[in-house]
Amino acid sequence: MGRSAKQHQKRIGREIRAARDRMGLTQSQVADALSVVQSAVSAWESGVNGVSAEQAAQLDKLLGTSGVIQRAWNKANTTDALPEWYERVEELERNISELREYQSSVIPGLIQTEGYIRGLLRDSAPWASKQEVERMVKSRLNRQRILDRDEPPSISMVIEESVLKRHVGASDDPGTLSVQLARVLDLIDRGVLRMQVMPADAECHPGASGPFRIYTFPDEPVVASAEHMWGEQVSDKRTHVQQCTAVFGILQSEARSPRASRDLIRKVKDELDEKPYS
Repeated sequence: MGRSAKQHQKRIGREIRAARDRMGLTQSQVADALSVVQSAVSAWESGVNGVSAEQAAQLDKLLGTSGVIQRAWNKANTTDALPEWYERVEELERNISELREYQSSVIPGLIQTEGYIRGLLRDSAPWASKQEVERMVKSRLNRQRILDRDEPPSISMVIEESVLKRHVGASDDPGTLSVQLARVLDLIDRGVLRMQVMPADAECHPGASGPFRIYTFPDEPVVASAEHMWGEQVSDKRTHVQQCTAVFGILQSEARSPRASRDLIRKVKDELDEKPYS
């Protein structure tokens, strides 16, 4: 069994356990209702074994989950499902109270516009089919719902100055970057985002190891993640979290202030809007 399939099993298992707890049922009671042994239910919840399509439907009915378990099963057993790490990021962001992120090459995914996402995926994943691109675009836009909450999470980001001038999908829509920068400015002005820009000539630059994120939750341990070509590695190890936190603090101290960064973003956008495109 592949790692992705195992992760899907664990995700379904968490859904089953949470629903069973809400209903106040024991594993034995669930086992009796589905005519299986208790150890089978335990194996489902731990992700050791997966459920069948029929069992997923039975669990939804028994636990009153309105199709949640069956939809999770369908997603896990669809050949064109999104990469597991892609879904993991959305799952993490949905529950955060604070996000700190450093990006060296592109505007961070959580604040990307639809046009920017499409252009970026065409550039960075030319092997992806049109259907795969559409699924990833939809998933990334869904992540942004947390920005529209009455009390959105605290979001602090540091990006490289070069990111402000890097076009994506430029041959198709030269205005994509301008629209994206307008989105960033709007989030800053609304108080949703604290953005800082690292100068191109910064003397101290600890971000050479690559993009990373730090996720803080109201009642869970802090989690850190680092990007790589095939996805994102998530870790809750104390040393990893401490290292990322230390580096992010240095990046903030070396970057332009939030006000100076906003002024620079506005300047770059204005220059883009004034530039004629052929």
